[in-house]
Amino acid sequence: MKLALPLTLLSLSHNLAVAPVTLGAPSTSTLSKRQTNVPLRILPLGDSITYGYMQGQSTNGYRQELREKLIAAGKTVDFVGTLRSGNMADNENEGHSGWVISQVRGVIQPAIALKPNVVLIHLATNDLNRGNNPPEPDAQAPTRLGALIDDILAKLPNAAIFVAKIVQTTNGGLQQKFNTYNAAIPGVVKARTDKGFKVFVVDQSVVGGSELSDYLHPNAAGYKHMGDIWAAAVLNNTASITAPPS
Repeated sequence: MKLALPLTLLSLSHNLAVAPVTLGAPSTSTLSKRQTNVPLRILPLGDSITYGYMQGQSTNGYRQELREKLIAAGKTVDFVGTLRSGNMADNENEGHSGWVISQVRGVIQPAIALKPNVVLIHLATNDLNRGNNPPEPDAQAPTRLGALIDDILAKLPNAAIFVAKIVQTTNGGLQQKFNTYNAAIPGVVKARTDKGFKVFVVDQSVVGGSELSDYLHPNAAGYKHMGDIWAAAVLNNTASITAPPS
C-alpha cells in the first residue's frame, strides 16, 4: 500500500535552475586555527526527517538528542534555520518536508546568510522515493547533492559540512536505490576535501528496521540514534571547526 506522507509531497519549484558556482579554497589562516571550544552554530539541512516528522506529528527529531549530547560535552550550541519544528526552545532548522535536493538548493541562501559554522545534510530520500523522474534521474542525485554543497562552500568556505548516508527504508526496492546513492557519498565528499574543504561522511544508513515509524521516517528511538551519530561525528572532528563567521 502506498503511503501518503509529507516526505513525498513535492513543491512545484522542484525544477528550479540554479547556476553552478566556482569554489575558491578556504582561507589557510582560518584553517590553521584549530580551536576546540568554539561555539557551534549548526544548520540542520534536509527534508521531513530533519524537520522531525513522525507518524503525523512534528517532533524535535534528532536535534534534541544532538543538542543534549553536545552540551553535555561542554559545547555551546545554537541551531539556525528559517523553519521551526518541535517543542524544544532551540528548534530552528532547514528541514523542508517533501522536498528534493534541487528544491532545497533553490532556497538555501537565506539559511547560508545565518552563517553557520557546522552544516548537517541528510537529503535525497524524496529524490529516490518519487521515482526515476526526468529531468532529475536517480543516478544524478549525488551530482545534485554536490552542487548544493558547492553553493554552501561558495559562501561559507570554512564551514564544516557533515554529509549523511541516508537512513534505511522498509521498502526493499527503494532500499536498493538508497544503497546506490549512499555508496556514492564518499566520492562526493572526497571531491571537496581534495580541494581543502572540511566535508565529512556521516553514516546514518545504520538507522532502520525497528527504528522506523513508517517505511521512511525514524521513530523516537531512530531519531535518538541519529542524534547520537551526528554528535559523535561533530565531536570527533572538533579540531576542524572554526568560529562562526561574524
